[in-house]
Amino acid sequence: MIKEKIELLPAAQAIMHFISRLPENHPQRPYLENQLHRKTAGERGEERMQKKFIEFRPDCKFTVLWNIGLKMEGWITQFDGIVITEKGIIILDSKNVSDDLHFNNETDEFIRLNSKGERLILENPVYQLNKNILFLTEWFEERNLPLPVKGLIIYTSANCMFQSKPTGAPVCKTYQMNGYLYEILRSFPSDTAPLNINKIRKLIEKNHTPYRRKPLCQTYFINSAELRRGVLCPECKDYLMVRDKRSWICHDCQYKDATAHHLALQEYLTFIDTSITNKDFRSFCLLDSPAAARRILVQYDFFISGDHKSRQYRIKE
Repeated sequence: MIKEKIELLPAAQAIMHFISRLPENHPQRPYLENQLHRKTAGERGEERMQKKFIEFRPDCKFTVLWNIGLKMEGWITQFDGIVITEKGIIILDSKNVSDDLHFNNETDEFIRLNSKGERLILENPVYQLNKNILFLTEWFEERNLPLPVKGLIIYTSANCMFQSKPTGAPVCKTYQMNGYLYEILRSFPSDTAPLNINKIRKLIEKNHTPYRRKPLCQTYFINSAELRRGVLCPECKDYLMVRDKRSWICHDCQYKDATAHHLALQEYLTFIDTSITNKDFRSFCLLDSPAAARRILVQYDFFISGDHKSRQYRIKE
């Protein structure tokens, strides 16, 4: 039997469903709603950046990798994008920050001023980019590949305005990105042999280290007992689905969905723990039958350990 793949929910979608399982008066709801807004805006910004990159047409061969994680001893670094060209490597570092942005090059302070006149001091993004450049340079050197590495900071929010810019790294908006990339390409030495972009890409992909997300209950210090139990009805948006033979039916609107358990299983693995037992699954989905729970769980491509009642189903990375 071909096993079905199961993954954690995407970050913004995870927070959205997490909020819906909390009581209306839960003290963490306002904070989580703010986190949802930020995650959603960040994902939209990265989508705008990747969409704009489609128009990138340099005069050399190139390829790009998105959302890559690499490890060097105990140092793990995430990259929004890595552009691999025949001339050199360019790190893309996206930032989703809106309002008026002020960089003080004397003090290295970065200040955001919103429409209400409120000031927020943020980290200077140049330091993060330079740290990523250093990491990737050393990472290649460890593999006997001394490659030229540069970087670009892209502000993806449509509602940001630079009152001043930092020194030490190129900084632009999304619509300016490709022009800045062409300038960076022209700054690489022109008298060197072309890099083997396929070899470099395969090397990075082979060593990709996915970001390990903590369960949201652990991240936000919320007891899993506070979450609503049940399986979500896609039609009436309430946790009223009950098992009916080999399907699920909403107790309220009678809507049927044979795969309604899939989201509930993703929620458990994203919110509570990356492994689950038959008992855990039944408790979370308000399902009575251990046999029905087992039939569902064995359909998925889990790492399975233990026997009988102690059997655990762990998500694969």
